[in-house]
Amino acid sequence: MRRFLASLALIGSLAVCAGARAADDAPSAMAVRLNQLNDQIGAHQVKTPPRDNEDIERAGRKALRQSGAQRLYGLWRVLYAYKSNQVQGRFDTWIARSRLIGRRDDDAALLALADLMVLAYRNETQGYRAFSPADWKRFLEGPSRDVRMMAGVERARHLGQSGQWAEAARVAANLSLEIERRGDIARPLLAEAHQVHSYTLADIGDKEGALDRMTQAADLDERDAFYMRKIERVYDIAYTAVVVGEIDAAARLARLHHEMTRANGDPALRTWDRFLCTMIAEAQANPRGVLGCLVEMKDVLRQPARRLQVMMLKKRVMAHAMLGDAAAARIDLTTLRAVPTTLIERDPQIELLVEAYIDQAEGRGDQAFQKLDNWRRLDRAENDRAHTRSAAEMSAALESELRAKRDESRRLAAEVELNQRLVRASGVIALLLALLVLGGVSWMFNQRRISRSLREARARAEDANQAKSAFLAVMSHELRTPLNGMLGLAQSLRSEELGADQREQIDLILDSGDTLLVLLNDILDLSKIEAGKLEIAPTAGDLVQVCTRLIGGYQPTARDKGIELTFRVDGVPPGPLMFDAVRLRQCLTNLVSNGLKFTNTGRVEVTLAAGPDLASGRQRIRLRVSDTGIGMSEATLAKLFRAFTQADASTTRTFGGTGLGLNITRRLVEMMGGDIGVESQEGVGSVFTVEMLVDPCVADCEVDAEAPEEASEPSFAALHGRRVLVVDDHPVNRRVIRLFLTPFECELIEAENGREALDALDAGPIDIVLMDVNMPVMDGLEATRRLRADPRFAKLPVIALTADVMSAQIKTCLAAGADAHVAKPVDLRDLLSVMDQALSTRQAAGRTARALSDPMASSEPGEKSSKSEV
Repeated sequence: MRRFLASLALIGSLAVCAGARAADDAPSAMAVRLNQLNDQIGAHQVKTPPRDNEDIERAGRKALRQSGAQRLYGLWRVLYAYKSNQVQGRFDTWIARSRLIGRRDDDAALLALADLMVLAYRNETQGYRAFSPADWKRFLEGPSRDVRMMAGVERARHLGQSGQWAEAARVAANLSLEIERRGDIARPLLAEAHQVHSYTLADIGDKEGALDRMTQAADLDERDAFYMRKIERVYDIAYTAVVVGEIDAAARLARLHHEMTRANGDPALRTWDRFLCTMIAEAQANPRGVLGCLVEMKDVLRQPARRLQVMMLKKRVMAHAMLGDAAAARIDLTTLRAVPTTLIERDPQIELLVEAYIDQAEGRGDQAFQKLDNWRRLDRAENDRAHTRSAAEMSAALESELRAKRDESRRLAAEVELNQRLVRASGVIALLLALLVLGGVSWMFNQRRISRSLREARARAEDANQAKSAFLAVMSHELRTPLNGMLGLAQSLRSEELGADQREQIDLILDSGDTLLVLLNDILDLSKIEAGKLEIAPTAGDLVQVCTRLIGGYQPTARDKGIELTFRVDGVPPGPLMFDAVRLRQCLTNLVSNGLKFTNTGRVEVTLAAGPDLASGRQRIRLRVSDTGIGMSEATLAKLFRAFTQADASTTRTFGGTGLGLNITRRLVEMMGGDIGVESQEGVGSVFTVEMLVDPCVADCEVDAEAPEEASEPSFAALHGRRVLVVDDHPVNRRVIRLFLTPFECELIEAENGREALDALDAGPIDIVLMDVNMPVMDGLEATRRLRADPRFAKLPVIALTADVMSAQIKTCLAAGADAHVAKPVDLRDLLSVMDQALSTRQAAGRTARALSDPMASSEPGEKSSKSEV
């Protein structure tokens, strides 16, 4: 029995010893919390950290594009990140940008933020002495609530560093509640308020409270913290670990901080990394480790310019002294004494202790002992004064923190009581819900029936819209084909010798056909706008040149009516701009043609004004079309921009038109992001004003210049004597082309489809092809693709002739290999110009190629010479 009891005692002793050893090896509760906090930040999980702080720069660029509070908080995040890590160059750059934007927009809050952050940067780097009482009053009592809260964070940090812990804790606690009420936009500011509060709590010994505040900061930072800020959070956790005595946890965090700093690559962060390294080495009583941490800082510490650098110099001089390196310690001590007191206060105790170590190293033991004894007396007295001075502060700070926690507890208790009342009310709510369920079920079935009806109605509307689009596309093609024959034959007849009556009749045919064509184009444009298929495509262009050419084209009409048509630029002409020249020309055409139509005497004036828009940074353009025509009444103005609407029936009878032009103009202007307005008075005239914002052309953009007006009638020399292949399934269209080209002695070869066209190309040489698109057997697109695939015809000019005028259809023609596109009904001058340009371009390219291959050759054997080459 005695042996059995002895065995039990032995086993129990072993178990106790093993448990004690395991407890010694296990991390403390504080170390576990520090590691959990580091995992929560997730900084070590970033696989590819941004280089050159691109995430901060990107956020800054985004903030500059915003306005108001969004811009203010966005720029604060950027400035605070660079300020708290003391990245001088980037900080100065963003301060300059913020001030520039603030002055441009007269943003007092943004200008105040820039001034606040400049002082805060100077305050942290030069010993917390930059702010004057007047500065604090200016920022903390200013008109901007957001800037007051941002200044409050700096005030709490300043008070904590100055040892005024009670006031720092009070300011931080109240500030956190105020920022929390500001909402999501202030989340980053609230995170920093909690972080600053944690510094104060760590200083007064409230370790748990410090970690709680740090955890709240990490929670708020979780979504969108900058990588540099994640590094800073790791530094703060490691610093706190040193303060609370968890040196092993601090060392692990310091290694992570070192890896992240190296991955970031910003040299400004290396100073913080080395300072953290020295703190841990000093806490481990390892002076050689301190010196190892500061090897790469030796150039900076020869003449320290920042408070942090001076603190590093203090640690190095103490390490040299403790290791007995008197010479190095004396050099560092001299440098330390030369630091201006405006940067950091002198520390007589450290200087006396270093001198004692130097005397000991140099064999002056008595002097060393005497100085060490003096240091102990001074240290004891200073500790007593500091204890007396800080005891009240620490007590008040803890009381303030306790009061804040009591307030939070009361708030939580109120929330619990509210939840209990809601639970009690849930029974009544459930009863009411039960009564509503019956009505809800019937309502649901009714809504389903209505929804089904709406879906069916929408389907019918979409089918009708598709049918309308298909109808318009077919009708456009079918109407343009006979129009092509009618207008083409009329243009051909007008070029012949006719009597006065005959010429008048031909002109009436052409005017009627043009009117019908305008109506057809307007209906198609209106259809595309309503279907959402008309797109605005801004390109670089010269707006003054566009307007000048358009007004020049209407001068003959104005002269015939005896009206003065003018164009002028009000102010400085704008440079190249990004705008949709086609749609803007269409709008201006409608306004000018209306002005000429409704004006019988007087003038029509077009005015262009342009200037920068300060709010958006874009160019604001204003086009003003004024006339001295019949004017309009108030009733007419109210319905002016409706489709198919004119002033009254007499207007339609007198002047004609469909009433679509102004409706299309209004819709086009709105699609381009502008507005159109009108002022008018009956019998006096009307003024239409178009205003819109456009982007200025960047430095390297290419401006699509308008082709200059021909000074004289073109000769179309390149067309004479050419063999032209005309491919069209409609005989009238082929007849029209033949009449157009007869004066130029062209030899025409006709084909009814793409297959016949390819056979004709194989049969003999062809100079140019006029290719219809929609044909039986083989359409024009397929025929063009096949001839382009043949090396013999790779450079043969091909002009697409089609009644399809949609932009997508035109792009399809050019993508198939056509050199140009001419819409039906074919305009005589337009067709001849395009053919002449295509042939001239091919001739110039051929001559250039021959000159490069044989500079002495003037032409290839057998090459036909045209009049342009003679």
